[in-house]
Amino acid sequence: MNESRTHPLITIIVPIYRVEQYLDRCVKSLVNQTYTKIEILLVDDGSPDSCPMLCEEWGKRDTRIKVLHKENGGLSDARNYGIVHAKGEYVSFVDSDDYVSTNYIKYLYGLIEKTGADTSCCILKTVTSGDEKFVQVEKEHLRVLTGKEACADLYNGNYAQMVVSCGKLYRTSIVRKNMYPKGRLHEDEATTYKFLYDSKKVVVSNCALYAYFQNVKSITHTRSKKNEQDISIAYYERVAYFRERKEWDLYAKTVNFYTGVVMTRGDSDSALEVKTLLKKYRMDYHVFLRTKLRMYYFIMKTDASTKR
Repeated sequence: MNESRTHPLITIIVPIYRVEQYLDRCVKSLVNQTYTKIEILLVDDGSPDSCPMLCEEWGKRDTRIKVLHKENGGLSDARNYGIVHAKGEYVSFVDSDDYVSTNYIKYLYGLIEKTGADTSCCILKTVTSGDEKFVQVEKEHLRVLTGKEACADLYNGNYAQMVVSCGKLYRTSIVRKNMYPKGRLHEDEATTYKFLYDSKKVVVSNCALYAYFQNVKSITHTRSKKNEQDISIAYYERVAYFRERKEWDLYAKTVNFYTGVVMTRGDSDSALEVKTLLKKYRMDYHVFLRTKLRMYYFIMKTDASTKR
């Protein structure tokens, strides 16, 4: 495909750390894109394995690939580094152990062209091993949402698709306004909703074009104190974000979702967290009206169990 001068440059940012087993699969899927007016930023986040060498080899094979080496700072820091160096009008994030369909960029940009959206989204196909094939849907279904509606969609049974940073194409100017929180887990929960909110339009497709590799040993799939703390911080910030903007419906949905997630932990720390949240936003009593009783029941039950 030869893109005309009217087609924009699109940047694909790939943070890389200890993924030598999967890196070639990922980069191969990117250099084979049918939309060729791209730059691929391989951000080596101080990886101690053979990834830096593999990146350099790929850089020699394709002039669209730019290799960026930096000290280890985590996924958020690597994404931010790529954002700073991005030259494209649009940007997409691809994790280095994932891979995408050959028409991934072409399709996502086509949605933007068709609808005038700032952000386009596809379905993430979960894979656990091997190179699974992408299957075309029988009937394409598109939803064009406002930024606010896209945020509300987080709580309408579409959380998994909407909250992840990957599987999307964003206007770069929007991403630059909302950089990732360095040093924290659950960076997507802390950031993607801002991309959506700042988009005038978001187009959502039912086509699966992104292979999301699930490593059960990954730190984000392992329960830890930091894991729980960082997810709580992300939700707490989201509550404050919508409250500051007086988006009361989104605020209420976020509070209810947040308290529900915390309750599933069912320990004394989670009870204290719910109490703190309730006290912090007690002036917004109407938000808690639907969940007040179950929250108090949960707190009393947890307190009783810890005193035995």
